[in-house]
Amino acid sequence: MKRYDYIIAGGGLAGLSLAYYMNQSVLRNKTILIIDKEEKKTNDRTWCFWEKVGESSFDPVVFRRWNEVYFYGSNGFEEKLNLGQYTYKWIRGIDFYDYVRTELAGNPNVTFLNAAIDRLTDTSDGGFVITGDGQYIADYVFDSITPLDMENPKRHNMLQHFKGWEITTPRPAFDPTCPVMMDYRVEQGGVGVRFGYVLPVSDTRALVEYTLFSDKLLEPADYDRELHTYLRDFLKIEDFTIEDEEFGVIPMTDERPKTSKRNHVIRIGTSGGYVKASTGYAFKRTQRFTQQLVTELLTKGKPQRRQWTLRRWFKDLQDSTLLNVLLKGRYPGDEVFTRLYKKNPTPRLFAFLDEETSWWDDLRVMSTVPIGAFMRGLLDALLKRF
Repeated sequence: MKRYDYIIAGGGLAGLSLAYYMNQSVLRNKTILIIDKEEKKTNDRTWCFWEKVGESSFDPVVFRRWNEVYFYGSNGFEEKLNLGQYTYKWIRGIDFYDYVRTELAGNPNVTFLNAAIDRLTDTSDGGFVITGDGQYIADYVFDSITPLDMENPKRHNMLQHFKGWEITTPRPAFDPTCPVMMDYRVEQGGVGVRFGYVLPVSDTRALVEYTLFSDKLLEPADYDRELHTYLRDFLKIEDFTIEDEEFGVIPMTDERPKTSKRNHVIRIGTSGGYVKASTGYAFKRTQRFTQQLVTELLTKGKPQRRQWTLRRWFKDLQDSTLLNVLLKGRYPGDEVFTRLYKKNPTPRLFAFLDEETSWWDDLRVMSTVPIGAFMRGLLDALLKRF
């Protein structure tokens, strides 16, 4: 059995982000094992996020960036949103993986292992990992592979699921200066909300996605049908070639990640609740939480359990309330999001979704949602917890 200072279980966004920030500090002198069942050689996902100017550690791999976005809401509302001090950014998975792995390649203390993890446990001696290739132990194991409990009746559980095609067209069909961030004109149905979005590469090439927030996945053919419908009816495109495609499922849940008693196994990423429950956004939260972890290791010598402050509890309750409204069908989801973007300056709404607003700004944003539906959702969310 080989011992390391740290083991990172899962080499995706959270695991590689954590390793990257460790490598930027004196922790680069620690021995680090990164275990993932895949080698991350394909462009398997896309991350889009807004960010204030000069904030990103990963600006070198931003594929496209924009200062304005199109928003198409319900009841005919449409607007080109000015993002103010924010920039909307697109990072491709393969570019992120290659960049971080290249950064880590120069550090002999970092080891990559491609293997499936059969067992991951917390022991008195440290975090213990078993793979088909061997057994490993570390002072701390950072676990991004253990799934959250999505069956807890006292919690709200939805899925963000999506399929996208990167297409080319024989004639100009896209505005490369401005993406479609959200398009709620698509037919809504059942629990949750549905929307399309378009990330242009050029005037003849773009990634076009169909996304749902709901409690169940569709049949595979249904995603293709809805993408065809969106392209034909709203983008007015019938002649195109599919160059690449992606499909993904992200949990949207207010389930709290379980913590180990000995605190040698620390959950990160989706497993650690890094995905914002009400929106499915993960990239920026992952950067914030992994940087916090590194700071704790540097200043305290060990990860700290996240404290449930009044502020954090309030933000968590906001997420639960929106999930409740969507799951219970208390108000049409497309109209909820249309009201938010119609009645709030985009920078304020972005700050709210990033959990960076004051109490006063929180109240200003919350006053723009349908109050009756959200009060019923709030009460139900509170009752679920007791």
